[in-house]
Amino acid sequence: MKKYLYLLPFILFWSCNNEDDVIIPVENNTFTAYPKGYFVSTYEGYDTIKLEYQNNKITKRIGDWIQTSSASGYRTIFSKLLETNVDYSGKTANLTKFSKLDWYQYLNDTHVYTFNGLQISEATLTYRAIPNYTEKYVYVYENNQIKYIDLFVTDHYFTNDLRNRRNFYFNTNGNLDSLVYRNADYDFYNEDIPPYIDYKKKERKVTTFSNYDQSQNPFQNLGVFTDLYYKSLSKNNFRKTQTREYDQEGKPTLNVSESSWDYEYTNGEVRVLK
Repeated sequence: MKKYLYLLPFILFWSCNNEDDVIIPVENNTFTAYPKGYFVSTYEGYDTIKLEYQNNKITKRIGDWIQTSSASGYRTIFSKLLETNVDYSGKTANLTKFSKLDWYQYLNDTHVYTFNGLQISEATLTYRAIPNYTEKYVYVYENNQIKYIDLFVTDHYFTNDLRNRRNFYFNTNGNLDSLVYRNADYDFYNEDIPPYIDYKKKERKVTTFSNYDQSQNPFQNLGVFTDLYYKSLSKNNFRKTQTREYDQEGKPTLNVSESSWDYEYTNGEVRVLK
């Protein structure tokens, strides 16, 4: 999750570069909680990501982005030959990415999610490129809403070492208002004291979510994908994010990032594939 802090904007139009794979989207006159796809922006224009379900559980996402390097730097490209499978076993879901591209293959990283009912309780991530390294995200809820997520790291030196926490705050409309990211503190004089989160600490990173529409959120059941997790939390759809960092004195730094976008609507609802 920490690898994907922002969502690419959803776009007003749709097109397909492959004439043999043309999708004619059905206009959604009524809201659907399980869309068969959604619209994305690419360097080439506009495209769609397709979704498959079984028993109202997401099982496949077709389409993704990869970052490629060239002499001019890094570029993110979109391809429908990149897919993610979601396999369920009891209370866990295992995400597996695979590529049908001849020139690109994934590294077989593992993303395993544990559920408590419909809510994610833990996520365990391992990376083939980083042996003996594991990230465990623990989700804590309050009043049926996510309250915070803790990141614990296990490596050559530490076991379940707390590294950071993201606190989530919601407004009265049931929409995500902001999240506050804090790094864990350590007692350097007493190694027996485990890492902890100091809420008096002024150094932090704050992301705000704003410019919400009145359309029902069609992505609420897609939070298992890290790039859609923040989107999945709200009743409606935010169209602007801003992330600002604060220094040790609590003063804002010059490190500010902002994104904004819009959606296409049909009869007042975000247009998706049905």
